[in-house]
Amino acid sequence: MNSPLLKRAVLFWLLETVFAVFNFSVLMNLVYEPRWGALAAHQIGMSTRILVIFGLAYLLLHTSKKFETKDLIYVGILWLGLEELEEWGGSLIAGRSVHDILIGWNIFDGYMWPYVMLTYLFSTLIFGTILLHRKRNLEKEK
Repeated sequence: MNSPLLKRAVLFWLLETVFAVFNFSVLMNLVYEPRWGALAAHQIGMSTRILVIFGLAYLLLHTSKKFETKDLIYVGILWLGLEELEEWGGSLIAGRSVHDILIGWNIFDGYMWPYVMLTYLFSTLIFGTILLHRKRNLEKEK
């Protein structure tokens, strides 16, 4: 297990969480929703969040000296677990009902929360595989 990478992954997740709070509190609720409605605000906010997660996954791995495929899987599971813990724990502590939490999971009504969760799980694996492939190709050329 790559402990340095996992520690940095927690820091990157915390950074994304700060963005998520701003995205939800300011952008989605105060900017997008009054102009385009709740569903469109959710879709814009979640699309933006997915892009930020991908960007942070790339930065995390691009600045990491060493990682293997299993490390990428561990980071994805870590990010997914931390986000689910924060989402459910924070929401229930704040008094949101389970029904209100589950609304964002309904892709058939246009909500995108499951896609955000998949991004947490697979973003490091996607970028890590690309970066590992490039690294191996560069080593072969030498």
